[in-house]
Amino acid sequence: MSPVREHYNPEIINLLREHDRLPHDKISERKSFQRRILFLMHAIKAQEFEESYS
Repeated sequence: MSPVREHYNPEIINLLREHDRLPHDKISERKSFQRRILFLMHAIKAQEFEESYS
């Protein structure tokens, strides 16, 4: 696992757990968690892509 993934994975896991605890009728809150998770996943990919060309 890349160092970037090791750094961000605990945060992503925490966000996923919080997301899963929310009731399904809390759509806007669930979408907020989804956006944050996707942002972090995109940050990981971007950093790995940048590092692959270094």
